[in-house]
Amino acid sequence: MITGDLIFTQTGSATNAISAVTQGYKGARINHVGILIETQLGKFVLEAFPPEVRLTSIKVFINRSKDASGYPRFLAARLEQEHRGLISEAIAYGLKQRDIPYDRRYITDEAALYCSELIVDMFKFANNGIEFFKESPMSFRDFETGEVHEYWVRYYNYFGMDVPEGEPGSNPGDISRDSKLHIYDVVGEITGYQP
Repeated sequence: MITGDLIFTQTGSATNAISAVTQGYKGARINHVGILIETQLGKFVLEAFPPEVRLTSIKVFINRSKDASGYPRFLAARLEQEHRGLISEAIAYGLKQRDIPYDRRYITDEAALYCSELIVDMFKFANNGIEFFKESPMSFRDFETGEVHEYWVRYYNYFGMDVPEGEPGSNPGDISRDSKLHIYDVVGEITGYQP
């Protein structure tokens, strides 16, 4: 893995509330994403993870993806060559977002950031303000039932708001399927993944 690679993980099970409503590359039920940064001190992942945007050691990041048997589960992706020129500016922008609170409501704004929103914003900035990883209407519908997942109804009720079904946003699954990325490694048994 090298600087600028995106790492998509599955944390928890396929019944995780994010995994239950999103699908990634070849059906993978991934629910988190960060971007790799190599420094003199080692490899780190820039991520939006509670409670804020931060740099996390690659070891800690990967350890969060372990399944019940202790094996990690992640996808490693690299931007296609023609887009790699955006990486340094995207990372410089992303590093300036450190300490911004994690967005627990998953609403696209600048007051707080969730994992895929950070990646979307970084590459939009590096791409001269033009959307690079596309946002799309968010869906909180369970793949099995087609209904808004009960977890999300309760979750947003806690914040005193309706589920933002159809509002613009992003998720790790959508980004992992973007044609501007090449998935070059699939590690572990990721729920839903069909080689």
